Amino acid sequence: MAKVLNLLTSPKTPRELAGALGLSLEVTLLLLQQLERRGYVQSLPCTTSCGACAFRNLCPGPNETPWVRIPGKLAPGPTP
Repeated sequence: MAKVLNLLTSPKTPRELAGALGLSLEVTLLLLQQLERRGYVQSLPCTTSCGACAFRNLCPGPNETPWVRIPGKLAPGPTP
């Protein structure tokens, strides 16, 4: 999990993260969901691909939502 959190200091899509970790996309999505429930990461909100805002050329769409680590949240340590 610490490696995932280190990679998410800058926004990454699940596909980019899966490639960096050598995991399948499905496993990476499950890992992101688990970290989100624990409050370590969040998806970036605008992924509608509506084409209406200034970022319309950068918007990844709903299947490639970028994720980022929540600032100030420390990585989980080993459990005793």
